Amino acid sequence: MILRRIIEPLFMGRQLAKWLILGSLTGILVGVVATYFLKLLFWSVDHTASWPFWLIIVTLPLGGLVTGLLIHYLAPSAAGHGTEAVIRSVHRDSGKINWKVAPVKAIATIATIAPGGSAGKEGPSAQIGAAVASFLADVLKFSPEQRQKMVICGIGAGFSVVFGTPVAGAVLGIEVLAIGDLWYEMLLPSFASSVIAYEVARWLGLTWQYPTTTVALSWSIGLFGKLIIFGVSSGLLAYLLVLFMEGLSHTMNQWRTRHHWWPPLFPLLSGSILVLLMALSSRQYGGLSLSLLSQALSGQPIPTLAFAWKLLMVGITLGLGMSGGIITPLFVIGATFGSMAAYPLHLPLALSAELGMIAVTAAGTNAPVALIVMGMEIFGSRFAPEYLIVAIPAFIIIGNHSVYPSQRVRLKKSPFVPIPEGQALEEAQEQPLPAPWTRKPPAIQGLAWDPDTSKGRS
Repeated sequence: MILRRIIEPLFMGRQLAKWLILGSLTGILVGVVATYFLKLLFWSVDHTASWPFWLIIVTLPLGGLVTGLLIHYLAPSAAGHGTEAVIRSVHRDSGKINWKVAPVKAIATIATIAPGGSAGKEGPSAQIGAAVASFLADVLKFSPEQRQKMVICGIGAGFSVVFGTPVAGAVLGIEVLAIGDLWYEMLLPSFASSVIAYEVARWLGLTWQYPTTTVALSWSIGLFGKLIIFGVSSGLLAYLLVLFMEGLSHTMNQWRTRHHWWPPLFPLLSGSILVLLMALSSRQYGGLSLSLLSQALSGQPIPTLAFAWKLLMVGITLGLGMSGGIITPLFVIGATFGSMAAYPLHLPLALSAELGMIAVTAAGTNAPVALIVMGMEIFGSRFAPEYLIVAIPAFIIIGNHSVYPSQRVRLKKSPFVPIPEGQALEEAQEQPLPAPWTRKPPAIQGLAWDPDTSKGRS
């Protein structure tokens, strides 16, 4: 017994050193690959920004067709917004990812976003990072369990490079895997991978800039109530986006099955619809919309319905088969919604945009801890209580829905929603949900509650 207590720290130190080295190695590779992907994407976006609209009318549907061809014939697992496919791979295949996914995903995403497809850059970065990590694990002949851990490191490293937030990136790469679960065993390797990837990206010249606010708030019960309302509204907005994307995806799959449509036609259709929407609104809602995000976070006035236009274009882009991430669009939708909500709630414009960005993304991804940390990492810890107060209600109100339907359920948000622990959201959503008034809350640790008599008995 005494000998065991003496040598136990040696074994733990061996485990610590092992995953520090493996996580760091993953971070170096992912940092290099993701950085050059982002540089190529930014170069493409800058190049097409000056194109006349008639050229966008031609190239956006063409970009959709190219995306559809690449995904359909070369790497079907590269479809969608990237992170979703990685989550499914981690749960079902121990993180096994075809190496072809990385180049196909990169080219498909650029073909989508550069001409104006409304999507983000982090999903492809996470999927590319996961593919690189999976390839490295195969080269090192790791077991399925070790490969799974390496792939999770790759996800966090990809997020870290995109957002410039090594701490939040590491947490996000773990938290998106399951609702209500942080895989503590993965915190060390994920942090190592994310920090190294961030430093590599910075060394290679990648920069991140976010406007910050200097306003002050006077705390009160009234402010607390406003923030709760803000959080609930943000969660409902994220829920609307999820339902819209699910509806489009379901319709697309039905048409593909019943009418035998050629799959690459759907991204082509998506690009054509986006051109029409841009003609009715503005080109600023297409692509990454980073200038719109910057305006909102800087406290500048923006169009009232900017969040609605962005939500519509994001849903059509990703719901009909084009390629790109979903978190950056959630940032833009949330920030523009917050800017609009600032007026009725009498909140400072810039701060309200920050809160909207955090709350909508926390709800859509079911990752409130990572988004609260990200808010502090990007904007500072001054408004950490406000970030928490809006993120948690948003996370609760969206229920068991997510932009990542492959997430596993580890936390039952409500006793009225019967979802078995460990089941994926996409499986649980196929089951009928009883009416709220027909269910009783379960007994709590020996205390049975009878709503008819309003008496508890132990």
